[in-house]
Amino acid sequence: MTTFSDMNTKTFLLNLIHRAKLDCDKCLDDLFDMMSHALMRTDPEEMDWCLMNDLMDDDILLIIALTDADLSINFNELVLRETVKYIMAFSRELTH
Repeated sequence: MTTFSDMNTKTFLLNLIHRAKLDCDKCLDDLFDMMSHALMRTDPEEMDWCLMNDLMDDDILLIIALTDADLSINFNELVLRETVKYIMAFSRELTH
């Protein structure tokens, strides 16, 4: 069952991924598209577990990126970590 918090978090993170994609070089489009797909494939119960355990948005996105088979096959861990940092920088812009 999808909860309101789950959808809010997914929508927020998808918005950040989209903003990062627009801001970045086109050669990274596949990476951002794959991250979006991984986020959308994430089971609502997994998202709820993350939210109930007070994980921050960047932690949630990092867990999704590191555990997604498509992403982990195509990109190494350092690339995924740096991509999450880059994406989450846009959330800090929203709060200023």
